[in-house]
Amino acid sequence: MQYQQPELFQKIKDKVNEGRWEIVGGMWIEPDCNLPSGESWSHQLLYGQKYFEKNFGRKALIGWNPDSFGYNWNLPMFLTNSGIDVFITQKIGWNDTNVFPYRVFWWESPDKSKVLTYFPFDYVNTIENPYRLIDWLRQFESNTGFTKLLILFGVGNHGGGPSIEMMGRIDRLAQLDIFPKIEFGTAESYLNWLKSQDLSEVPTWDSELYLEYHRGTLTTQSNTKKWNRKSEALLTTTEKFSTLANSLGFTFNKTDLNDAWENVLFNQFHDILPGSSIREVYIDADKDYRESNKIGSFILDNSLDFISKQIGTDKIKNAVPIVVFNPLSWERTDVAAVQLSEGDLNDYSIFDLVGNEIPSQAVAKDKYEREVIFIADQVPALGYKTYQLKKQKPVAQNTDLKISDNSLENDLFKIIVCKKCGWVKSIFDKRNNKELLTDFGNRLQILEDKPSAWDAWNIGLTGTEYPSNFRKMEIVEQGPVRTVLRTYRDYLQPGVKKEFPTEDFPSSFFTQDIILYNRLDRIDFKTDVEWWEDKTMLKVAFPVNVTDTVATYEIPYGTIQRSTTLKAQWDKGKWEAPAHRWANVSQNDYGISLLNKAKYGYDIKGNVMRLSLLRSPKWPDPTADRGTHSIEYALYSHEGKVMESKTTQRGYEYNYPLFATMTDAHKGKLPTEYSFVEISPSNLILTSIKMAEDEDAWIIQLYETKGQDTEAILTLPNRPNKICLSNFLEEDGASLKPEVNKVMFNVSAHSVLTLKLKF
Repeated sequence: MQYQQPELFQKIKDKVNEGRWEIVGGMWIEPDCNLPSGESWSHQLLYGQKYFEKNFGRKALIGWNPDSFGYNWNLPMFLTNSGIDVFITQKIGWNDTNVFPYRVFWWESPDKSKVLTYFPFDYVNTIENPYRLIDWLRQFESNTGFTKLLILFGVGNHGGGPSIEMMGRIDRLAQLDIFPKIEFGTAESYLNWLKSQDLSEVPTWDSELYLEYHRGTLTTQSNTKKWNRKSEALLTTTEKFSTLANSLGFTFNKTDLNDAWENVLFNQFHDILPGSSIREVYIDADKDYRESNKIGSFILDNSLDFISKQIGTDKIKNAVPIVVFNPLSWERTDVAAVQLSEGDLNDYSIFDLVGNEIPSQAVAKDKYEREVIFIADQVPALGYKTYQLKKQKPVAQNTDLKISDNSLENDLFKIIVCKKCGWVKSIFDKRNNKELLTDFGNRLQILEDKPSAWDAWNIGLTGTEYPSNFRKMEIVEQGPVRTVLRTYRDYLQPGVKKEFPTEDFPSSFFTQDIILYNRLDRIDFKTDVEWWEDKTMLKVAFPVNVTDTVATYEIPYGTIQRSTTLKAQWDKGKWEAPAHRWANVSQNDYGISLLNKAKYGYDIKGNVMRLSLLRSPKWPDPTADRGTHSIEYALYSHEGKVMESKTTQRGYEYNYPLFATMTDAHKGKLPTEYSFVEISPSNLILTSIKMAEDEDAWIIQLYETKGQDTEAILTLPNRPNKICLSNFLEEDGASLKPEVNKVMFNVSAHSVLTLKLKF
């Protein structure tokens, strides 16, 4: 509107100034409220509130998400971090299993942040049924004790606001002596009235607002969800290293990075990212994501290159210096990949700076591109470590990796695949003398999926599972860094006969890679799918040798526990649940996490962990999910309960790879191994370092993961001149006093904390 209809936009501004057009929401778009990451939520509210403030001279005071498909438990914390203390939605009224009990309530996050929440009866109301309005008021008074009801009226979805006809109906009702008193007003004025009432008896809801409907939106349009996850990781990584590089003298176009974020935030709209839009939307979204990826990659590559040039590599002789960067806030050991020039078929080996050769492995990416992979050991937090690449054949080095025609093994695990069916038969944890599976794992389940309505939105499993055909198994990689065993499957729905001469030719195809790395404590899986089904859902199942009545799921900047029995009334509708990078089942002595790179729908019942991979609805996009997909997930097992493990860290590591950059030998002021920023203790995750929007300052964001009030120690590259607490809007709060390059402060259990620093 602002750019395409500037005259109309000015009229909107005039109405805002007159108090006749209300500013609500505070976000860049009305987003899905389960799928965006915590980092995305911070940007949604920052960019949205800054836009309103710049163009309308005011911030939104009301969280307004009437049509999103469920609301993550940390949303009250995000809203209060952005100057919003009230929230409106009506979507939970669409539940198919339970009736939500409250119309007015306090909604509380795990960190005890609260927003006063109001549930109107609908957000589409053309005022054609006055009896219904009276019934709503009767119900509202009975439910809340309040005798004043806010009615949202207008065409709503796909139509806009109120019409002259509706206004006329309201005026006629207002003239009836027997009809309840009617007055026009704003949501803000109504909520201010509500706040002025006695709220001491208003109930508190301290959980997520789970929508018992539209569960398919956690899975539909797989490629868009993959782009979202990839873009979030890329842009937060780019912010970190461009900010660190800027402190060393690097300059970059911050507007470009904002543009990249705006594309990603726009595509988090509550019908785009959930997968419930028409086909043309996803063509446009793909273009937006590619543009954001191009911007993020360009700035990141230049940032890493600039930092590499500040490192003193002049002592490296007869080798190419390789700088491995770690974008996460803890020291980690993980796989690193050095990209070789296109067509380069030379032999290479990797050495540390002392001269010890590191086991390495050349891997073909396609016909002309190769990379050299190796395990980078103890790469510093938010920092880097330097290695050497030499043009010589690697010396054969023994590692604990072993592979046969149906098994893989390293020092931590032994995996056996069934020769007859191709499913994983056994995963044995050598450290804990523990079998991970009770039945076949990594099993693809092809399920009939026929929802009665809202095809892309809803899941309609009928109980029918179709078999796939196992064709063969082969070793595809066998080296000192990783081994890969691949199985092949295909599928044609039983009873389907196609045209001659391919009556029995399969319609969909699957390859499943089982991947073990030297020394890494996770098991990777990659399932490539050529998917051409209708009304069918694809899940992968792991029956694990661990049981508990609850499973733990990652949500934006936190976790939530949900039942694995689904026996309690409020659990019965949660048979498909949202999660971000992982879900976990733990008993007292042992636990197993199912990690993923780009999926959001899980179901865990009893001891069976399932990850939803693909759907194939026919409406509104008849091509949804058809085509090729590469889907990655992993298992991480651990001693003790989930909060005693490194599950959160492993989820981040799986989604935020190490970056290996080639440089040359040169003098520099930076050492060959360095951490720019560190945070301790380990229950704190530093998620973001970025340049402030409106001033020359750093913004650092972190959150607490284990439900413990914590004294934090932040180590910086230099002593800041000023540091203060802040919020999602980057506003100044209480000042903190640094001691040289360290800052100590308190972080409340389950909370997110933002700092502003000036150097």
